[in-house]
Amino acid sequence: MKKSILTCAAAVFFLFTVSVPALPQDPATKTAVSPQVVEITADNYEFTPAEVHVKKGTRVQLKVKSVDKTHGLKLDPYPEGALPTGDPGLRFEQSPDTGKIKKSETGGLIFVAEKPGVYEFKCSVVCGFGHGRMKGKLIVDE
Repeated sequence: MKKSILTCAAAVFFLFTVSVPALPQDPATKTAVSPQVVEITADNYEFTPAEVHVKKGTRVQLKVKSVDKTHGLKLDPYPEGALPTGDPGLRFEQSPDTGKIKKSETGGLIFVAEKPGVYEFKCSVVCGFGHGRMKGKLIVDE
């Protein structure tokens, strides 16, 4: 019985370590790199700023505050023009969608920008007549 429990625990540990991607680390200290925090507001069918620049290899935290009503943020993990068949250019720590962010609340995404390109983000919660134009761009520079 103990042997099967140990075997099962070892298998779970192995699968966890293989399936969870490593976070970028500071080579000098071997600790996870703090994310670059980018604050975005969602208000009146637009994001401000609507264009965000980050460097390739950067761990980024997008913090989105909803000002007027419930919004959300969905960030495409593939750059514009790329087919969604290979490895994505953005590696998320969780979902690439913030879910619902209610008025006066903040939600966020944390990811690593692995490939240069232009990535679209948009509101993921139907928020009214202007919802379709509520978009922005994340630009990952070399």
